[in-house]
Amino acid sequence: MNQQPGTTWEWAGASAGIAAVLLLGISYAITSTTTANPAAGDADYVRALLAERMKWEWVTFVRLVGGTLVLWLMGSLSGRLRAVEGEPGRLATAAFGLGVVWAGVWLLSAFFNSASILLAADYANASGSRIAGVLAREAPFVLTGGVVFALLLATSFVTFRFGGFPTTYAYGTSAAAVATLVLALADWYGPRNFGPAVVGVALAWTATTSALILRGRV
Repeated sequence: MNQQPGTTWEWAGASAGIAAVLLLGISYAITSTTTANPAAGDADYVRALLAERMKWEWVTFVRLVGGTLVLWLMGSLSGRLRAVEGEPGRLATAAFGLGVVWAGVWLLSAFFNSASILLAADYANASGSRIAGVLAREAPFVLTGGVVFALLLATSFVTFRFGGFPTTYAYGTSAAAVATLVLALADWYGPRNFGPAVVGVALAWTATTSALILRGRV
């Protein structure tokens, strides 16, 4: 199914995934330059957080916008999945719902990040600020694996059963689903932290999907 985005809104929806990946990548680039570490003591964390507050405010902003753009992309993807699958489009609906949840993960991370700043700056609650900082940091790492695995599984079912998508995309989505599951299990049950790798796979798939829709390949 080749469907070139024809209107400004369709083009914007198709490109939303690429923009989301760029913004979410920027959020991690910003955090890599910060010194506020939730693993430190309450006082040390809050002191570092307030010293570089604007960096963390930017993290909140880009994750809010990035999560919203992920949601926009999922609307475009679900429309193409439904066009291929036909009505009632149960798999397309499932994929959209899971995409909404994953967008919500980023919004939740942004909320906790903002709460961490406010608890430190306005409420003098150092321990609460650090806990919120931990939740902001870990929410994408912990929640992405299960949600995105199910999203990729539903998408791959449509691409293999009903066609309408490039073969390489169908196999790539299936491979990403397997990789996400393996990395998530290793992260949950192993001694190493594979959360960033899980998020990396999810973002790579998001950018690829967005590019294919933008080019009218799906």
